[in-house]
Amino acid sequence: MPVLWAALAIVGAICLLNLLLTIAVIRRLREHTELINRGNAQASGQGEITLPAGARVGDFRVVTGDNREVTRDDLREGLLVAFFSPRCPSCEEQKPAFVRYASGLSGGRDDVIAVLLGSPEELEGLREELSGVAQIVIEADVEGDMSTAFGLSGYPAFCLMGQDGVLAVTGYRVDILPGYVAL
Repeated sequence: MPVLWAALAIVGAICLLNLLLTIAVIRRLREHTELINRGNAQASGQGEITLPAGARVGDFRVVTGDNREVTRDDLREGLLVAFFSPRCPSCEEQKPAFVRYASGLSGGRDDVIAVLLGSPEELEGLREELSGVAQIVIEADVEGDMSTAFGLSGYPAFCLMGQDGVLAVTGYRVDILPGYVAL
């Protein structure tokens, strides 16, 4: 009889452990669902990855890889500003479409600024890939001058400028830009 009670105690302990693990998994799934819903809200325009269209970009002063100083006053209508990070899978997905779009702009690389976020060493490959279609600005993180001025909260981010430093179009996908043609 003591063996039966010991077996029942072991089965009970296993069932209790299983119940606790199941509760922990359900809690974690709820957290993931909340994160996914927040991401979908941002994707559908309910959240912004930069300042919203119609907002004026803040003051900044940066130097491009070509040693050209750029300030908010240089943000003319039609200028495309993009933010990329080498640690971002979405950036890798959007990069080919960005290169195609930027290559088709009439002003060439003078109409495009690519802000790359990270250390110079980790940005080397990305810098080489984008320097043919964009002026390059390197910032260590989202607290850099341009990132702060544009209210950057994630990447990739694409901003088409309107007049007087006002954002005309913003989003995290290239297909939000006017004239974009998918392949």
